[in-house]
Amino acid sequence: AAGVKGGLAGSVAMAVLACAYGVLKVGSIWYPINLLAAVAYRESIRLGPAQLNSFHADAFAIAFVLHGIVSIFVGMLYGAMLPMFPRRPILLGGFIAPALWSGLLYTTLGLLNPLLASRIDWLWFMASQAAFGIVAGLVVVRQPSFPTRENVSFALRAGVEAPGTMPTRESGENH
Repeated sequence: AAGVKGGLAGSVAMAVLACAYGVLKVGSIWYPINLLAAVAYRESIRLGPAQLNSFHADAFAIAFVLHGIVSIFVGMLYGAMLPMFPRRPILLGGFIAPALWSGLLYTTLGLLNPLLASRIDWLWFMASQAAFGIVAGLVVVRQPSFPTRENVSFALRAGVEAPGTMPTRESGENH
């Protein structure tokens, strides 16, 4: 649950920054949305600059669903991964993971779809990734943790009573 919450919160931070880029740099809030839709809907990338800056219901729906699904899955990954790094989880979630992810996408997208890669402002893209990672990481690490029994022996988890699996009690202790 912490990962899903983190992914959703991070998705909002990322969307706000990406849309701010669209307004400030390109002059349209729809530009980054249409570029995201172009990952799955190739017709979006073939649009000219005027069409990329305008609203398209199909591209918006594709971008919304794609952004939501990927954000939830990455948030779940953060929910599983960040508690394993008790020292400086925001460094990993907010900077290292986004830098690795952005580098991977930059390399593969340049090979798979050079036209789409040429239309992405990679500095703003990395800033959006970092915004996602910081917000998602903060939400995940601030969620209450629940003790798990993953490090307990199988016999103890299965309820098997065997000598040596339980600590011995002194006669005067009350447990």
